[in-house]
Amino acid sequence: MAKLWKKPKRSSSWRKLSVGMWTRPSDPTVYGHETHPADKILTYLEEVSEYSGQKVTMTAYLVKSMALMFALYPELNSIVVGNRVMQRENVDIFCQVAVAGGDGKDADLSGVKIRNADRLSIVEIAEYLHSRATRVRKGQDEEIEQTKSMIDKIPPLLLPTVMRLVDILTFVVPVDLGKLGIRDDPFGSGMVTNCAPFNIRLGLAPLVPASRTPLVLLPGAIYEAPAVVDGEVKVTQVMSSSFTLDHRCYDGYHIGKLVTTMRECLMDPAYHHPPAETFKKTHVDQAKKAEKKPEAAADDAPRQRTPESSAKAPA
Repeated sequence: MAKLWKKPKRSSSWRKLSVGMWTRPSDPTVYGHETHPADKILTYLEEVSEYSGQKVTMTAYLVKSMALMFALYPELNSIVVGNRVMQRENVDIFCQVAVAGGDGKDADLSGVKIRNADRLSIVEIAEYLHSRATRVRKGQDEEIEQTKSMIDKIPPLLLPTVMRLVDILTFVVPVDLGKLGIRDDPFGSGMVTNCAPFNIRLGLAPLVPASRTPLVLLPGAIYEAPAVVDGEVKVTQVMSSSFTLDHRCYDGYHIGKLVTTMRECLMDPAYHHPPAETFKKTHVDQAKKAEKKPEAAADDAPRQRTPESSAKAPA
């Protein structure tokens, strides 16, 4: 039986060139983005910062929101090992940190991993991010500086081979190699990289192959634009954010859960976050208790909160 295609009568020069330049698609990356009003988030962050005495940034808010999403849906906390999609046991979120150039040095990109972010309050995340990012930017973070030093010593020709070896030792070898400087899952469940400081309104970030992190959230700069607020079109502050996803880990069903939860957090903090006043300095313990901990929840407790239940009993 003949094939169901045939040679065209004529192919353009570009068509011939393009086939010669690229192989068939093999990239599982999925991209998506949305734009939402940002007034409620900005007000919430200002209030939490005022009550707690700790500046809480949009990055800290999104780290906590992503951690809540993984806590609500553990099946989304995925990693590809070998030819299988496995489930991570910890909810660790990685944040990109831009390091400005100076003294003849080029600008660089580094990062900080927040371990067990689902168990931390938004204020604790903000405190950790601030202190750790400051050390990274000043070159005082021992872990990061050790990694940079090792990379600088490896000849560029050998770097791809070394990276493949480190990848195998990190994710395939089933023993702890921390004493050898091989960190266990150094990037974690998801990644947040904020392009707002560079006045970029919308960007699409790549998946980092060496990280084995199947999810990257990239928020953009906040700006004024028309938006629907309470059923009316108004000029208000909005924020665009994009997701980059690994299709091997997520299909449309999973992406729907992920996007819905993050959309709720971006549209209104009351969906999944405790009221700002719970972060008063005299009520820090209450704020910690208010954070939802899936392991402490009853077996028959609802996995998904509604706007009504959120308003009455904040997580």
